[in-house]
Amino acid sequence: MTRDAPPSTAPRGTPWVERKRKPDGSERRYTCALEHASASLVVVSYVMRQGGAVFGTPIDIPPGSVSYGYFWRARPYTVYRMRDGDRIIAHRFDAVAGVRIREGEVAYRDLALDWWLTAENVLIEEDRDEFLELRADGAFSPADLAAAARAERVIARAAGRLLPELAAMERRLGIG
Repeated sequence: MTRDAPPSTAPRGTPWVERKRKPDGSERRYTCALEHASASLVVVSYVMRQGGAVFGTPIDIPPGSVSYGYFWRARPYTVYRMRDGDRIIAHRFDAVAGVRIREGEVAYRDLALDWWLTAENVLIEEDRDEFLELRADGAFSPADLAAAARAERVIARAAGRLLPELAAMERRLGIG
């Protein structure tokens, strides 16, 4: 088993890979820029050059907007904080498991459930049908299902309360 890396000494802006393993076993890789890395948290940024409904989003993303991805080793979700300059466009939360932080990479298993929190504080759930199908097909382990349930509880009850935590982190880390 590969161990997670100690905190990175790579400078901000270093290319970093986000590696997402889908429930069907396929992988998606996104080349991002490192904003912060420690043994328990990685923050990366990704410029969405095309804008529009990026990745099939229910939110219109202006071209050139930046997505800041937050990946915690010990949390059952990730957060993408979408910005257009100083303006927060929206947040996306993904249920995940097995977050691994290594030098130059953050990897995780996607658990198919996603939520958007709009600038108007409206929570939009995505992919419930896909999650239920995958669960019925046995695509998830008991640990994956427990992580998805934890993520769902946290996001349903406290998504808006996570935003001040993210804002404080950004100020402390000089992000955004």
